[in-house]
Amino acid sequence: MKKTLVLFDIDGTLLLTLGAGVRGMNTAFGRLHGRSDALDGLAIAGRTDRSIVGDAFARIDVDATPERIATLRDAYFEDLRVELANTAGERFGVLPGVLAAIDALDRRDDVAVGLLTGNFVGGAEIKLGRFDLWRRFEFGAFGDDHLDRRDLVPVARAAAAARGIDPGAIVVIGDTPLDIDCAHAHGAAAVAVATGPYRTDELRPADLVVETLEALSPDWLSKVIVKRDGRARS
Repeated sequence: MKKTLVLFDIDGTLLLTLGAGVRGMNTAFGRLHGRSDALDGLAIAGRTDRSIVGDAFARIDVDATPERIATLRDAYFEDLRVELANTAGERFGVLPGVLAAIDALDRRDDVAVGLLTGNFVGGAEIKLGRFDLWRRFEFGAFGDDHLDRRDLVPVARAAAAARGIDPGAIVVIGDTPLDIDCAHAHGAAAVAVATGPYRTDELRPADLVVETLEALSPDWLSKVIVKRDGRARS
C-alpha cells in the first residue's frame, strides 16, 4: 500500500526555541574563530544549516573547508544543548496543535510521518529530544549536506523507501515560503502555519494556510492532496 508522506519542518512549525540555535552557533563561532557575531544579519528562516554556516564563514572571511564545517557543527551541538537548557519563556517549547496533529497521523495506516528540516541531523535530535519529540519521527531529510532546501524532498522520499515505505503523495508542513517552494518544486502539497516569522498573507502560495496546527480540520490531509492533484492537472 502506498503511503502519504507527511514531512514536518522543526523551527517555527513544531517548536520555538527563542533563538537558541542562533545563539548556540554564534557561541561556537566565537569559541573556534573569535567571532561570536558570525550569524548576525544573515537570513536564517527556512534555510539549511549547511548554507547558513557557509555564509557565516564567508562573512568572517574564513575558508569553509569540510573539516572546519564539521568541527564547527560539533561545537555547535555542545553550545545548543547549553542554550536550550538555559532558555525559558512563555512561547518556548512545542507549538499549539503539534502533538494532536502527530497523534492523529500516527493512527492512520496510510500515512508515514517524517521530518524535512534545514537543521543538521544532530541539531534536530537535540532540539526535538529536549521536548521528547525526536522519537515520534521514523525518518527524515536534514541540512547536513545540502545548500538548497529543494534538495530535501527527494532525500525524504528515498529515506522512506529505504524503510520499506512506498511513497505516494507527499505533504510538507512548514512556516516559511522556502518550505512551500521546496514542496511545490517536487509536486508535493504544502501546508503553511503562521507560528514562525511569516504572517498568513505571506504564506498564501501554500495549498493550506493555518494560524496554528490547532486549526487543522479532521479532513485536512485529503483536501490538500486533492487540491495539489487538481493544480498538477491544470
